[in-house]
This record gives sequence, structure tokens and C-alpha cells, in this order.
Amino acid sequence: MKFDLNNPRTLAITAVMTALVWGLTMVHVAITPAVGYVHLGDIVIYLASFAFGPWVGLIAGGLGTGLADIVSGYASFAPLSLVVHGLQGFVAGWIAYRKPNAGRLALGVIIGGLILVSGYFAGEALIAIYGGPVVAASEVPFNAVQAGFGALGAVVYAAVARAYPRLRQLNQPPQI
Repeated sequence: MKFDLNNPRTLAITAVMTALVWGLTMVHVAITPAVGYVHLGDIVIYLASFAFGPWVGLIAGGLGTGLADIVSGYASFAPLSLVVHGLQGFVAGWIAYRKPNAGRLALGVIIGGLILVSGYFAGEALIAIYGGPVVAASEVPFNAVQAGFGALGAVVYAAVARAYPRLRQLNQPPQI
């Protein structure tokens, strides 16, 4: 997909995916020791990345989770979420969007999960307001659980793509 936000369809899809990421990020599954939270937003990050490409995954993942952090009282985490989840969405989409098959979807989820866990660990360990290396290490299992929940995004994508094969054509310019 040629990513073009001047295309109304691309803009609408990106906005809807961002809103869905925001909504599922607001579903807090667990509160972590560093007073962070485990959420379900990664499911839609992968769905957006696999169905509509890396740029939609980048914007929806980063902006959706960053806005959810701000709205839910975790504003100090918003910049970290913006970068980590944006990169997660971009890389997963880059791996699996062009030729989505089971192997690429799995690889996208695995690499995306590694970006999630290592990105939050690095950010929390290096930036003092997040608590330092000890607190960052205590967050790793919770971030791994969140990455596991996110794997459901590949399952959702596969089910929707099978039930609605035109899904991948939604982001193409209309034929006149």
C-alpha cells in the first residue's frame, strides 16, 4: 500500500484503527508494580499492521497508546508508549503486510513482542522518572504477558481476512 493520508479512505482507516487501539488500551487487565498497566491495545496494533500496513500500524499503535496513557492518568508514559508501540506496529507490519502467511504473522508478533518488552525495559531503565533498572526488570513479565495478549491480533487478522477477503483491498484507491 502506498501510504497517503490525502486519500480519504487511508485517513479514515488510520483514524478508526487509532481509535480502536485507544479503546482497547483503556481496557486495563492488570496494574503493574511500577504503577503501569497491562492492556489489550496490542491486539489492534497487530490487526492494523497486518491488514493495512506498517504506516497505519505506526500511527495507530503509537498515537492510540500514547493518547490512552494521557487520558487514563499515565501521561508520563505517553512518550515512551508512542515510540515503543509505534515501532512495534511499524516493524510487525513491515514483516507481514506484503505477504501475510502464518510464518510472517508469527514472526511479526514475535519481533513486535520483543520490541515491546525491550523498548519498555530500556525506557524505564534509562529514564529516571520511570524508576530505573530494578523497576524496569520487575515490569518485564507484565510486558511479556501484554505481548502474549497482542498475539491474538494475528488470530483476529487471519479470521477476518478469511471471512472477508476484500479486507486487504480497503486501503487501495477506488477504481474509476
